[in-house]
Amino acid sequence: MSVLLVLWLALLWAGPNAAQTADSAGQQQQRALFQSAWAAAGRGDLAAVDAALQELQDYPLRPYLEFERYRQRMGLDPDVEIERFLARYRDWSFANRLERAWHRNLARRSDATALIRFVETSSQAEVQCRLLLARNERGQNGNMQSAVRTLWLNGRSQPRACDPLFRWWRNQGNPGVDDAWTRFGLAIEADELGLARYLRRYLDERDLLLANGWLQMAQRLNSGLSAALEWPDAERSRQLIRWGLYRLASRDWQRAQQLIERFEARFDYAEQDLDAVKRRAALFQAVDLDRDAISAIDNLPSNQVDQQMLEWRLRVSLIQADWPNVVSSIAAMSAEEQVRGRWRYWRARALAELQRPEAGLLYATLATEPHFYGFLAAFRTSQPLTLCSRELAADGPVQLRLLRDAEFERALELYGVGLRSHARSTWQQVSRRLSNTELIQAALLAAGRGWYDRAIFALGNAGAMDAYAWRFPIIERERVERYAERYQVDPALVFGLMRAESAMQPDARSGANARGLLQLISSTAREVARRQNLPYDGAASLYNPAINLPLGIAHLGELQQRFGGDWTRVAAAYNAGITAATRWQTARPDLPTDIWLETLPFFETRDYVPRVLAFATVYEYRLQREPRVIADHVLGGPVENPGFACQKNIVAAATASAD
Repeated sequence: MSVLLVLWLALLWAGPNAAQTADSAGQQQQRALFQSAWAAAGRGDLAAVDAALQELQDYPLRPYLEFERYRQRMGLDPDVEIERFLARYRDWSFANRLERAWHRNLARRSDATALIRFVETSSQAEVQCRLLLARNERGQNGNMQSAVRTLWLNGRSQPRACDPLFRWWRNQGNPGVDDAWTRFGLAIEADELGLARYLRRYLDERDLLLANGWLQMAQRLNSGLSAALEWPDAERSRQLIRWGLYRLASRDWQRAQQLIERFEARFDYAEQDLDAVKRRAALFQAVDLDRDAISAIDNLPSNQVDQQMLEWRLRVSLIQADWPNVVSSIAAMSAEEQVRGRWRYWRARALAELQRPEAGLLYATLATEPHFYGFLAAFRTSQPLTLCSRELAADGPVQLRLLRDAEFERALELYGVGLRSHARSTWQQVSRRLSNTELIQAALLAAGRGWYDRAIFALGNAGAMDAYAWRFPIIERERVERYAERYQVDPALVFGLMRAESAMQPDARSGANARGLLQLISSTAREVARRQNLPYDGAASLYNPAINLPLGIAHLGELQQRFGGDWTRVAAAYNAGITAATRWQTARPDLPTDIWLETLPFFETRDYVPRVLAFATVYEYRLQREPRVIADHVLGGPVENPGFACQKNIVAAATASAD
């Protein structure tokens, strides 16, 4: 049993703060040495890595230093050594990266024997090409042409290392005209028009007219489609026209609908050939909230009216206050969809507008559920908002079992030393084999380390959605409240947005390079820092809550001023950008806020804003405040404040009495 495990067990039930301090001086010394060696590896100082490897014989993360040493010495260490190392650590988070680097190195050497010996297959095109060439040179060319064809049929240019292989393939009489046309189409789809122009040399002369027309369509869609009206009526012509119309439908649905009629009159399309195009045009007509979109949707064949189309039919109906069509749109959805809180809310809302008595029961039932639409329903019927918080307790034997698990221990230690991507990858792997009971205990251990996002996701995966104290932790409270007061922002809204953006993880980073608790991008942080005279020291400083929170809250304060304190618009701007939120506000300024939210064109923002407001409501509960966020920002207040209550058994009791 490791020193780390023994000390964790000693303080296992002393609470998360005690658990965070459970490491011994020896463990802390080992961790510090590892971190120093890892930093040295980043500088290329392998002598320091070698020295650390001698001292860290029993440290659980020692193989990560070995991995970095092998990676940086690629080509200098015996290949059999790397092969054995990878076999031993096949399931570790670094294995795939090391293997890819090793295979690339093997491919770039002039040692075909080693390449064939150690690489069976690879997802890297360069490695595949060099491996096939090496096998071909040794007469191991069974099924070679098929393998090369698969590599060649790609919409993007392949690495130069593949050129000799492709030359060999062409000398065998390839590509055929069908393969040439297929790759030409793949290049068009990938928007690799330079490659597509190059590939014309392999096309049959009879295909060149259509190929040039397709290229023209890809570059200038409208004029290309207009020119296509003069094409000969053939199967391939009809396919390409359908391709162009489908693209046009999302950019200019009105022009697409006009051209559909002209092409149907000019070309011999079968009845269903353009159904997908007509569906797409009707969809974007609805996204534009055009009043005739309902008719366009209703005129589609039934197999083209799916859940997405029904949702947009509902949204167009909302804009027009066409409440019967709101009800009929929901009634056409699947039974599984109809029971979702979102559609039950809109059904109740429509029935209330139609003064139908069943609206009250629908609202009352929905109001017992702890989500955005349940909270809305509660306010509309003056019922308490339902939040029943489950308390979680440490289960000693289960936590002991987890901490004895080398992979779980490794995940925690990786997080502790700051190798967060490796830590998340390892956690994800180990969590797949945990039961719900084990996931809950793993979440408590992660939360004790301050690893909040793993705790949140683990509890969600375990179905412990009502463990609010753990799924909605209050972190950095003093700092949040200080800057929230300075910039006149509700702290519950800050916490709610933080929870939605980063799952309360200071080192969170998005694909768009937004960083930290409030997921700021560098350019926004820099401008806010300049305007508000706040500290900022480059993108990396956004991982520091002392930098991120003041800048993020100041930014929220600026957005509040811009949008008149309306947090539905603030959250929309935070997610989709100020320009988009301003455009949506200008286009539909007088809509009720719940309808404005439901009819936003971006699905991500349409879901994001209710999530932020629902999370902020949970934080009102966690901060022991009365709920006001949804009433003030969605229903426009003043609304009678019914407070919070635990109403788990209301629905069951009502059902029992009805029976």
